[in-house]
Amino acid sequence: MNTTKTSSNIQPTASAEPSVDATPEAIAVQLIGLLDQFESLVPGFQPHDVGDVHRVATAARFANELIQPTITAVSSFAPASERKMFDIERGKAALQYRDAFRPVAQRLSALLNGVEFTIDSQMAEAGTEALQAYAWAKTYAKSPDGAGLRPYLDEMRRVVKKTMNHRKPAPTTPAPAPAPAPPAQGFLASNLVPSNNGEDDLPENFRKALDAVR
Repeated sequence: MNTTKTSSNIQPTASAEPSVDATPEAIAVQLIGLLDQFESLVPGFQPHDVGDVHRVATAARFANELIQPTITAVSSFAPASERKMFDIERGKAALQYRDAFRPVAQRLSALLNGVEFTIDSQMAEAGTEALQAYAWAKTYAKSPDGAGLRPYLDEMRRVVKKTMNHRKPAPTTPAPAPAPAPPAQGFLASNLVPSNNGEDDLPENFRKALDAVR
């Protein structure tokens, strides 16, 4: 296994803390640079290959449990060792690699989930206001002064309906009658269940919460 990159090759970055007035784009560029550095430090790093992922995952699944007893068998039984069908040192190195880097992969997975949640949290605040604006626009467009708003409302309505439809899984078998929805837990609570009211295409839980604060 290639292990040419060691701790002696790691060079500290000048500063990992962004400037307080840095733009999101500037911070993103800095983060991508750190990710490039991180990637370069992973010995034998291989980009995810969708064409080979099934084969690799299958072999690795067996390897997790099979390598150690194979090492024991080949080390203990001379005829098996003489056939040289299994490289003991390669097997030991693979287990060492797994044990060292699996916690890193788990930490990266948690980091990815956290970044995605942070992005969604930032978007959710503006998204809530956008839904409020949409609800107001639907009402105002019906007024005598609302004619100029209607073309913009049509685009907003198209986007809302498209988003709602993306949330509906395609039915495969007849579904039982739905149970009553639980009470809303917040302004954008539950799963943004669509209303049965044909005209009101807002998520039902959002619509009820919006009505309560009007």
